[in-house]
Amino acid sequence: MNSIEEEKMFKIDMHVHTLLGGDSAIRPEEVVAQARRVGLDGVCITEHHSYDLSQPFVRIAQKQGFPIFRGLEYRAAEGHLLIYGVRAGKGDFPPGLPMQTVMTWVERRGGVGVPAHPYQPGMVGSALGDRVLQLKGLVALETLNGSLPPEMNRLAQTAALQLSVAGIGGSDAHGIQALGKAYTCFPAAFASEAELVACLRAGDYFPCQI
Repeated sequence: MNSIEEEKMFKIDMHVHTLLGGDSAIRPEEVVAQARRVGLDGVCITEHHSYDLSQPFVRIAQKQGFPIFRGLEYRAAEGHLLIYGVRAGKGDFPPGLPMQTVMTWVERRGGVGVPAHPYQPGMVGSALGDRVLQLKGLVALETLNGSLPPEMNRLAQTAALQLSVAGIGGSDAHGIQALGKAYTCFPAAFASEAELVACLRAGDYFPCQI
């Protein structure tokens, strides 16, 4: 796809962390300005283990007139899982459960679980790696993580092809300059997290990077 065609897409960084999650230097009030600076149409805040931590972004999105979606990143026994469309936290599932268990729980509640950086070693002992090929009910994989070396992303892309699922892109930003380094291109704009989930299930999107 050429740059002119990409300009027509709805571009969302699907994996962003801020100070609200306790492990990022990004101040919530600077997210929109940076997102606009790099040409994004929206961002998804994915603080660790809690949907509620990103509540201040409801006001920021309204004030700035900029789409901000909310999800969370869960630490499963085998690695990390991005969760979209479910308002969940540690009270729903403690860290360290099997990834399949959490994915099934999320799906039954109308959401989508997407394994994040599946070939990054050292996340929880060892990478999810090729165990991703045994997961059932997968909708997508994070195949372009803006904070990883290219080889790790290539392995995730290969796995997505084997599984016949789509790939998403996200910066995994913990510093403001990283925001937007990778993102996901959707064919049309949407405004709600329910619509985001529907689009993820439809599979008509692809990862991009600056």
